[in-house]
Amino acid sequence: MSVKKSLKQRYLSSAFILLLSTVVVKLISAFYKIPLTGFIGAEGRGYFSIAYNFCMPIHALTMGAFPLALTKLVSSYEAKGDYKKIKALRFASKRLFLIVGVIGLAVMLIFAKPYAELISSAPKSIYTILALAPSVFFCCLGAAHRGFAEGYLDMKPTAVSQLLEALFKLVFGLLFARYSMSWLYEQYILNGAVLGMSVSGEQEALSAIYPLTSAAAMLGVTFGSIVAYLFVMIYTKSKYPVSLVDKTEIKLAYNELLTFSTALIGATVISSISNFVDTSSIQYCLSLCDADKLAALYNYSGNDVYTYVFGIFATVLDFKNLVPAIVMVLGVTAVPAVSTAYENSSGKFSSLLTSIFKYAVILSVAGGLILSVFSKEILSVFYSNSNADIVDNGSYLLKIMGIFILPCALATVTVYTTQALGFAKSTIPAFIISCVLRLAVNFIFIPDSEYNVLAAAISNSAGFLIVVVMNLITIRKKTNARFSCFDIFIKPVFCGIITYIAVSYAKLSVSLTFPKLILLLAVCPVIYLILLVITRTIRLRNRD
Repeated sequence: MSVKKSLKQRYLSSAFILLLSTVVVKLISAFYKIPLTGFIGAEGRGYFSIAYNFCMPIHALTMGAFPLALTKLVSSYEAKGDYKKIKALRFASKRLFLIVGVIGLAVMLIFAKPYAELISSAPKSIYTILALAPSVFFCCLGAAHRGFAEGYLDMKPTAVSQLLEALFKLVFGLLFARYSMSWLYEQYILNGAVLGMSVSGEQEALSAIYPLTSAAAMLGVTFGSIVAYLFVMIYTKSKYPVSLVDKTEIKLAYNELLTFSTALIGATVISSISNFVDTSSIQYCLSLCDADKLAALYNYSGNDVYTYVFGIFATVLDFKNLVPAIVMVLGVTAVPAVSTAYENSSGKFSSLLTSIFKYAVILSVAGGLILSVFSKEILSVFYSNSNADIVDNGSYLLKIMGIFILPCALATVTVYTTQALGFAKSTIPAFIISCVLRLAVNFIFIPDSEYNVLAAAISNSAGFLIVVVMNLITIRKKTNARFSCFDIFIKPVFCGIITYIAVSYAKLSVSLTFPKLILLLAVCPVIYLILLVITRTIRLRNRD
C-alpha cells in the first residue's frame, strides 16, 4: 500500500468520524432549538439569533484563522518529520490562543450595546449577547488543542468536544429557558409586572420576558463551551505529551504561527465582515419594510413585527444550515490531507481534490433535495403543535433555500482547501465581490414587503456562487491540478434535478398519509444514489 493511498484513507476515515459527529450534533441542536422556540416563540428566537449574528464574525476570526494556521503547520512539519518544531508550536499556540480569546471576549462586551441598539434595532438583545460572550474565550482555548490534533488528522477531540458542547447546551439551555420562562410569567400573573416593571397585558409581558428567557437559554451555550474545552485539554495532554522546549524555539514557533496566520487573518476578516454586513443588512433592510404590510403578510398581531419576521428567518435557517455544516466537515478534514499531499508533490493530489469537491457536491444536492421537496412536512413535524405560524410562514422560504443551497454548502469547502494550500490572500477578492453582490440584492429587494427575507435566500446563494467559482479558478491556476467540472458538478446536479422532479410528481400524485410520506422521504435519497451509480458519478469499486 502506497503512502499516498494511505493518506487518502486517513482523510476518508477522519472525515467519516467528523461527519458522523456533526450529524449527531446537528440533531442535538435541532432537539435544542425546536423546544426552545416553543418556549420563547419566533420573537424570542429573533433575540437569540441577533446575539449569534454578532458573535459569528468574532468567532470566525478566532476559530477560523488561527486554528487553521496551527493545523496547517503541524501537518506540514509532521510530513517532514520535524517533531521538534511541532512541540514548539504546541507551546506557542497556547499563549497565542489565550491572547486571542481575551481580545474576542473584550470585543463582545464592549460592542454589545452599540450593536444591539444601532445595528439590530433590538436593544433588548444585549442580554443574550452578554450571556454568549464568555463562550468566545473558552472556544479559543479549546481551539488550540483541537487544531493541534487535527494537524495529525486526529478528529476525535473535535468530534467529541462538539458532542459534549451540544449535549450540555441542550440540557442546561432548555432547563434555564424553561424555568426562567415559568418564573417570569408567574411573576406577571401574580404581580402584573416583569422584574418590577409594570405591563399592561400578556403581549407586553411576553415582549419583556422573551429577551430575558433567550439570555438564560444562551447561558447553556456558554456552559457547553467550558465543558468542551476541559475535554480537549485533557485529551491532548494525555495523547500528545510533550517535554519542555527551549524558549527560543517557542518564540520562533510563535512568530511563525503569527506570520502564517496573517494572510489567513486578512481573508477571515474580510469573510467575517462580509457575512456580518450581509446579516446586518438583512436586519436593517427588513426594518425598511412597511410594518403594516409585513404584519398582514405574516398574520402577526404583536408589537415587534421586524424581530418576529427575522425570527422566522432564523428558525428556517436552523434547517438550511444543517447541510452546509455537514458538508463543511469535508473542508475541515481536507486541510491536513491536502496540505500533506501538496507538500509531498503527491501524484494523487488531483484525485484527492476531485474526491473532496465531488462528495461535497453530492452531499449538498442530497440535503437540498430533502429540504426543498419536504419543506412544509419538515417544519410541521417540529412546529405544527407549538408554533403553527412558523410552518405557515416558513415553508416556502425553506423550499427556496433548499433549491439554491449548493453554492452555500460548497463555498466553505473551497475556502478551506484554498487556504490549506497557502493561497489565503486569493480568497479575499471573492469575499469582497460576494459581499457587494449580496448587499445590492438585499437593499434592492428586502425593503419590498412582498419579498422581505425571501430575497436574502437568493442573495446568499448568488454571493457564495462567486466564492466557489473564484476559489476553484485559483486552485486550478496555482497548483495545475486537473479535475473535471463535468464529473464534480454537472452529473450530481443532473441526478438531483431528475430526483426532484420524480419525487415532487409522486408527492402530488398520491394522497399523502404519514406512512406514505415516510416511505417517500426514504425513497428520495435512494433514487438519487441509484442515479449517481448509473451515471458513474460514484463507483462502487474505487480504482484509484
